[in-house]
Amino acid sequence: MTETEAIDRCRKGDIAGLQVLYEMHRTKAYHLSWRMLGSSEDAEDALQEVFLKVFDRIKNYRGDSAFSTWLYRMTTNHCLDLLRRRKIVAFLGFENAPEVADKKDSVKAIDLGLSPSVERVLAKLPEKQKACLLLREMDELSYEDIAVALQLSLGSVKSNIHRAKAFLKEELEKEGMTQEDV
Repeated sequence: MTETEAIDRCRKGDIAGLQVLYEMHRTKAYHLSWRMLGSSEDAEDALQEVFLKVFDRIKNYRGDSAFSTWLYRMTTNHCLDLLRRRKIVAFLGFENAPEVADKKDSVKAIDLGLSPSVERVLAKLPEKQKACLLLREMDELSYEDIAVALQLSLGSVKSNIHRAKAFLKEELEKEGMTQEDV
């Protein structure tokens, strides 16, 4: 079944269409969630929730952009919502507030090909900057696709990426690292 056929079947309420879309796109959506949320369990939960949203909202997909771009937007927005909720829960001082990244379950540098220092600095970035940078550098999306996926202007995407790179450079220099070390 092609992606287009799966979308059509999904629109008709056929769960088999969703299954095909899940198989086609789960890896990239999972990796994006993992990088944004910092844990495999959170990423797996987010992946399941995002695909439930896909099934529920597939009727809203107009086809103006690639399905993967639409899925990236849903995944990124879902992860940003989760991160905002974490901040609110932590701010309110709940003792059982989830941690942003548990050392034993954090996104492993070996899996992404990044040093632990880079992973640490990435975790400090504001969510929009982090999302823009990850979509550009890790998923190799164009600026235009990132703008569509995150519902930002092209200028905002470029600005967020520039600021994220400048922040990374500054923080890594504080740790005594150069670009060659990364």
